[in-house]
Formats: sequence, structure tokens, C-alpha cells
Amino acid sequence: MSVSEPLPTLEVDEPCDRDMVPRRSHDVTMLCITVAVLVLSFALRVRADQRVELLGLSGLPAPEMCGSRLWFGLECPGCGLTRGFIRLASGDWSSAIALNRAAPLLAFAVLAQIPYRLAILFGWPPARRLAKSSWPNSVGWVLIVALFGNWLLKLFGV
Repeated sequence: MSVSEPLPTLEVDEPCDRDMVPRRSHDVTMLCITVAVLVLSFALRVRADQRVELLGLSGLPAPEMCGSRLWFGLECPGCGLTRGFIRLASGDWSSAIALNRAAPLLAFAVLAQIPYRLAILFGWPPARRLAKSSWPNSVGWVLIVALFGNWLLKLFGV
């Protein structure tokens, strides 16, 4: 391309109403993240020392993932979610709940992303209307409240 030629134009997807992020790109990204979380939930295991490692690579645990616990010695509202998702993937609900009471609720929200995002991507009208409503934000706030509620209960030893 020479200096005098104009730059090629990019086609942009329909923007989201709320944040001007291209809607289709956002939905594809969320679907990919969801699939990655689910695959990792089945591909990881929790060691006896509560560290996480990839199946088949025993002896190579992942580093500490919680900056709050690492730097301040305090658990954050999301502490235990990774291990909780791994426990849920192996069917150990009681251990998952002991790690983070909100883990099953968040796992359900992650699972619900698959049909929700696919319905939006394939243009199912009810899903598109739902995406433009306040419902997704409301669900997000419920999940945040659940995480902080669990965190407060843990702080007070309940």
C-alpha cells in the first residue's frame, strides 16, 4: 500500500445500546470465555494443599491467583470460585459450597451464557429483546450481591 492510498475501511457490527461495543463481537467474546471457563473446570484439579493444577501435570501447580490473599492475607469476594467450579465439575457440591457459597449460582450463570449468547448470535428475537432490556444488568447485580454477601459471611465467621 502506498502512502497516497486511503486506509481500508472496517465493517463494524451493530453497537450495543449501553456501551457502544460491537454487539456481535461482545457476544462471541463472552461465549468464548464461557467455553474456556467450562473446559478449564473439567481440565483442572484441586490438590491436597488447595492449589490448582492441570490434569496430567501434577507437580506444576498454578501460582496464587488472588492478589488480595497474596498481598494482604485477606480473601476477596471471589476467593474459592476457581476451586469451587472445579469441585462442581467433579460433582462435589458440598466442597464447592464450602469454598464459596456463590459458586453454584455463578456456575449456573456461566452455563446459562451458552444458550443465551447463541440465541443472540443466531438472531432469535426474544433473546435480542432480552439483551436490550435491563434484565442482564439485574442478573449481574444479583451475582455481585451474592459474592459480597458470601464474603461478608466469611469475614464474620458464619
